[in-house]
Amino acid sequence: MYKFCRSAAVVVAAFGAVGLAAADVQAPAPPKVIDAAGAADVTTLTAKIEAVDQAKRTVTLKGQMGHLVTLNVDQSVKNFAQVKAGDEIVVKYVEALSIKLDKGGAGRGASFATTGPVTAAPGQKPGVAQERRTVIVATVQGIDVPRQEVLLQGPAGNFAEVKVKDPSVIKEVKVGDNVQVTYTEAVVIDVVTPKK
Repeated sequence: MYKFCRSAAVVVAAFGAVGLAAADVQAPAPPKVIDAAGAADVTTLTAKIEAVDQAKRTVTLKGQMGHLVTLNVDQSVKNFAQVKAGDEIVVKYVEALSIKLDKGGAGRGASFATTGPVTAAPGQKPGVAQERRTVIVATVQGIDVPRQEVLLQGPAGNFAEVKVKDPSVIKEVKVGDNVQVTYTEAVVIDVVTPKK
């Protein structure tokens, strides 16, 4: 099985919906799955709201290490009037990856799908959720059996080295084989009143 390890780099503009462009490209035919695996990373960040200026649409946040930062809140944020000093912003960022061997499948290609943003109902604390899923077909460009790694080239010419967990699978992979890769990113941002 393939194992993918990745550290999630999280950059979030408070209260902003994550702007993810979607380009629809027809997905290749479903591959014949010989081996598949997945991995996911979840990163959670919390900041306390120290001050709110409704007129200027700003919030001052205090991070977990005590650093203060004042941010402008975009007009697109619904329910800003519900935000109060003492509330917390909770940001969850999820990355997930799954890889499938595709013997004799379609050539290189990519498809993108975006869901959201989904926002809070009127009268509730602000919140937003959005997801983006990318599916590509990459080509095996190299195989290192002793290290149990394959070198993949994506449709844009990018390269990635991927660890193959199951030694029997790497024996079946050949240079030129196609691999389907699904990468999912999701962001959820909530403003919550802390429990006392």
